[in-house]
Amino acid sequence: MKATIKDVAREAGVSISTVSYAINNKDRISSETRKHVLHVAKRLNYVANGNAKLLKQKHTRAIGIFFNSWFGPIYSEIARGIEKAVHQAGYDLVACSLYGEENSTAYKYLRDRMVDGAIILADSFDDDFLKSTASNDLPLVVLDREVESPHIFSVLIDNFGGAFNATKALVQSGCKEVYFLGGPKSSYDSQKRLEGYIAALGFCGATVNSKHILECDFTEEGAYQKMKVLFNKGTVPHSIFSANDEMALGIYRAARENNLKIPENIKVIGFDDIREAEFAVPPLTTVSHQKYEMGINAAEILFEAIKSPAKDSDKLRIQATRLIERESV
Repeated sequence: MKATIKDVAREAGVSISTVSYAINNKDRISSETRKHVLHVAKRLNYVANGNAKLLKQKHTRAIGIFFNSWFGPIYSEIARGIEKAVHQAGYDLVACSLYGEENSTAYKYLRDRMVDGAIILADSFDDDFLKSTASNDLPLVVLDREVESPHIFSVLIDNFGGAFNATKALVQSGCKEVYFLGGPKSSYDSQKRLEGYIAALGFCGATVNSKHILECDFTEEGAYQKMKVLFNKGTVPHSIFSANDEMALGIYRAARENNLKIPENIKVIGFDDIREAEFAVPPLTTVSHQKYEMGINAAEILFEAIKSPAKDSDKLRIQATRLIERESV
């Protein structure tokens, strides 16, 4: 069985990115560490994919897009924008989903430079791996996260500003308490939306209560179960800012089952403005951002980087948000 980069990292007692630095002769590690890693690699008979050297000599005319999962209305709109821009530029689009397996096809596509550039929507790729992979020959665009490194560009939603305006709207509607229903703590989007929520409460002179900050998983079912437990305890929040629309729809379902009316008993604001938000009963007030345009923007940044090195000032772009007022507040 052939040794993998993971085997070399484990045997050498270093990270996978350090092995990549050593093999690719990058100057981010000491000469001693490089010698040690190369010695271990030789002892294990580790050989990097032979396609990598060949691919560096020519362009593949393909762009990679990497997801954690294919599901969800946000990804589909972003992907549609990316697809349009990529095909208009005369490139092929290679799409991969991944769940963090370091020997998966997705990792190989980047490690062996089987594409000319890539757009990353997956947090399964850790920062160290992306930093060790990105280069002049393989620029990367990451969405909804910030990675400080040459040849890596970030496209972000104004999560903070959108959450600030949503929370402020709930307080100004007369709510004495505003709950926050967030996604996982590991989610960049959720943490920025939490920061906006906290800042808005402070701005409005409202108290931040840690018991009002709830963690969920960004799914409708997860929010439904979370709220059902809350309602069964006899706790009915005056209002809830949900960190995405899918969880807001889960709040709607739990409220209906407990004979609670929106907005009479609970005011709700979501985030993302997915199609279902407009057709919910009542229609959901939410924070809108340009998902399709975000995909186009990400692809355009990538093509700029492929053609010529981008300036540092171009490494971060933020998509504006807007509060869409409907009938749930």
